[in-house]
Amino acid sequence: MRLERMLKNPIQTAAELWQNIWLQIGVVVAVSLATGMVVSRDLPLWLIFGGIAGVVVVAIAFVKPEYVAAALLVIHWGNIHDVLIKHHGIPSVVKPMVALLAVVLVWRRFLSSKPRGLVSDPVVWWILAYLVVGATGLWFARDTDAVMKHLIDTAKDCIIAALIFNLLATRAAFERAVWGLLIVGAVLSALTVYQEITKTYDNNYWGFAQAAVRQISTTMDDRARAFGTVNDPNYFGQLLLVLVPLAIWAALNGRTWRGKSFGMAALLLLLAAIGLTFSRGAYLGAVVVLCVYAMYLQLDARYLLILPLVGALLYVAPPEFRARFGTLDEVLPGNNAGAYADGSLQGRTVKAEIALTMVADNPIFGVGRGNYRLHYRDYINEIEGAGSNTERDAHSLYLEVAAEQGIVGLAVFVGLLATVWGRLRKAEKLFAAADEYRMAALAVAVKVGLLGYLVTSLFLHGAYGYMLWLQVGMAVALVVIAEREAAQRAVSLRLVSQ
Repeated sequence: MRLERMLKNPIQTAAELWQNIWLQIGVVVAVSLATGMVVSRDLPLWLIFGGIAGVVVVAIAFVKPEYVAAALLVIHWGNIHDVLIKHHGIPSVVKPMVALLAVVLVWRRFLSSKPRGLVSDPVVWWILAYLVVGATGLWFARDTDAVMKHLIDTAKDCIIAALIFNLLATRAAFERAVWGLLIVGAVLSALTVYQEITKTYDNNYWGFAQAAVRQISTTMDDRARAFGTVNDPNYFGQLLLVLVPLAIWAALNGRTWRGKSFGMAALLLLLAAIGLTFSRGAYLGAVVVLCVYAMYLQLDARYLLILPLVGALLYVAPPEFRARFGTLDEVLPGNNAGAYADGSLQGRTVKAEIALTMVADNPIFGVGRGNYRLHYRDYINEIEGAGSNTERDAHSLYLEVAAEQGIVGLAVFVGLLATVWGRLRKAEKLFAAADEYRMAALAVAVKVGLLGYLVTSLFLHGAYGYMLWLQVGMAVALVVIAEREAAQRAVSLRLVSQ
């Protein structure tokens, strides 16, 4: 059941789900419990409705776990759970969803009448290796609590990735999740654009369109930059950038005109919101993503129709956008004057130099996960003089990994990324070999989105590392789909030949 069909006929979709007896029982129990709570005591409305929704979600999880897995991916990617916690006082919805889906996986594997094995993929071994290398810091790091915290956070993200590639390993489930990601990306982008048009920067729109005044360039006054649902415009730009290739895929490969129109609208909204983050890393990533994706497409005259739309976006863009984009040349070789004039770039240069020094001093296993900030204070004191208690991040995912986990950790991390890339390439080839060009194009879109993340990670550390692990989960799910369908076709051909 594809999301396009669900959007077209939601009543029919709800009717199909309602036919399951366990879902009916769950709804009846939820309504009964809620009624009893309302009558017996005074409870917050969010708790009452949350309880009802929780029972319904549990029922759905055992009937159609892929629906809950897709919702988990969308909620986590948009950082919606964090907004609900910080701005609305609602407890995390991700943790119970993860626990529920883990129980469902165990039930399907050992207790179901039709047991289903768990997905095994080469990427899983690289994930385990990365966790093991990170755990070595518990023996030598100055702050072992920081190591443990980062290790637990990464383990949680890897568990979510495992849930994704186990439960979204069918074509319909995966496409449903992709459309869900585009919906959340389009909505967050639309709120950001509306905020810019109305100049209502002091209104965060329930926490989903945060903004704050930040530097634009040395020749222009500071102005509001879009934060979205995260606490930094650069990471919000990164979050949206990964969805850009998926929006292009939807615009070109939607099954209906509604799907294609939505894909085009989502693409324009995403690009506009990325522009309003004024993130130079996101700008550079967008250029790379669009150019690389264009190389994969068999271009014809129809695709040129997007150029006037992009031109219109640039025409109505605020002047600060052009000023910010113009500062990109300051990071290019041979233009040191600009780099030193921009305090942000100068600061990042110092952090990069300190990270490289840490690698030289601790080449094998680094200083330990989460310990860059602590050691940064020592190194900056040597540069600027004693007395500074400043702690900073590496502002580069690769330098952060190298400094905290050494050459061994960096090698494992690069190996993980290369394996994920290779698996996506395999999925693309398998789909293309079966003339499934729509799915092959989707594999390309996921791959190019990952490239956009990796490009922006040159300038950002792993503060929102869950973005990477969600993409790892999607990549493995896609190759599992391709391999299973290829195996089914091979069996069908053998049966026909017999």
